[in-house]
Amino acid sequence: MKKKYQSTPIFTLIVSVLLIILNNTQLSAAKLRVVAYNVACGQWATPEQIAEELKALNPDIVLLSEVPKANRGKKVKDWSHRLGDALGLGHVRVGTVSSANHKAPQWGDVTGDYGGKFKSVLSRTPLTKGKDFLPEGSGWARASAFRVETEINGRKLALYSLHLPGFAHHKRQPTELSAWEGTKQKALADHINAEKESFDVIVGGDFNEWTDGLVMRSFSEETKMKNATKERSIDHILFSTNKGMKLSQTGRDWGPKNQNKDNAKSNVCLSDHPWVWCELEISEVD
Repeated sequence: MKKKYQSTPIFTLIVSVLLIILNNTQLSAAKLRVVAYNVACGQWATPEQIAEELKALNPDIVLLSEVPKANRGKKVKDWSHRLGDALGLGHVRVGTVSSANHKAPQWGDVTGDYGGKFKSVLSRTPLTKGKDFLPEGSGWARASAFRVETEINGRKLALYSLHLPGFAHHKRQPTELSAWEGTKQKALADHINAEKESFDVIVGGDFNEWTDGLVMRSFSEETKMKNATKERSIDHILFSTNKGMKLSQTGRDWGPKNQNKDNAKSNVCLSDHPWVWCELEISEVD
């Protein structure tokens, strides 16, 4: 005769604890796909063309720089909102500062309806209204970082989309810390440090600084943020590391070539910049 098995209280307790741990492991980390892209005023591609290339990444947040806005008198839908609609990202905020005060027609899109070099944020989660931050420092004027807030997995995130001047195109790259001290990147780092205890921070865009250069290394060191962009690039995504945010994937892509003969210097791609992207794991707030 088979002996009937009865679970002991200790066994039941162990199983319950294991189930709790398993459940927490499955639910505690949200995966977040972030893309940063300088779209070059849309002069070589429409928002819908760009969306076709970015869809495969299934982004949750898109940080755009050199974004055009509707020219005066043009009754057309906002350029960033068109891209958001095409990607299924229902929350869009657009900044008010055009880099170096560039405007159409010289800095216009492929249709002639849009112009300028603004910054915007597209998101799957709701965004606050947003505010432009204009850091002091060397380089051209009207450089800005556009800041919005969102909440993911119970965490408050500050998101920055930026376009700043830098040393990337100088023949001699800086080697002395004194060069870093006078940059707009340094001023932005100070601004982020003043708020990072209240928010997790993600910063993305065109820094005009090389990945392994003095300025990007100094930015990471001072803010304690990690650069998700590993390849040699002037476009970057950085994220907070002190509250359980981890990098799981990263990439950089020029997209398809031979799209528009007018963009000869960049293999006829959709922009003269590649997009950079990463996947982050964000744990729940304790």
